[in-house]
Amino acid sequence: KFDGLAPDAEAHRTFMNVEPNTGMTLRLHSRVQLNTPVFNSREMPKPITALNNIVTVPAFPILWIDEGADIDSDPEMVKKLKKQLVTPLNILNIGKWTAIGVGMAIFALGGAMTFIKTCGK
Repeated sequence: KFDGLAPDAEAHRTFMNVEPNTGMTLRLHSRVQLNTPVFNSREMPKPITALNNIVTVPAFPILWIDEGADIDSDPEMVKKLKKQLVTPLNILNIGKWTAIGVGMAIFALGGAMTFIKTCGK
């Protein structure tokens, strides 16, 4: 652990949020840090006087990369997701209740026809 650093797992982790029905990536952040060791001059085969006062550090951060994409930043992708997911799910929901209603109506009609046929004899 280094003095002055406060690592935050939420801010430094790599993650991907995927919509489970379509497999479309909603959010993606890939975070990478490149480190290099830094040695004091006395620990090197050929000492460099300019490095005499440097403390040896096993992992000195050189580069931090945060590549990310959010679907909210692209209105076309939001429209595409709604077209591919929300609209078909709404149609399926309406179709489900319509099929249940038709089934109940056929059941009631069959029951009524059976009742009329048995009572009419």
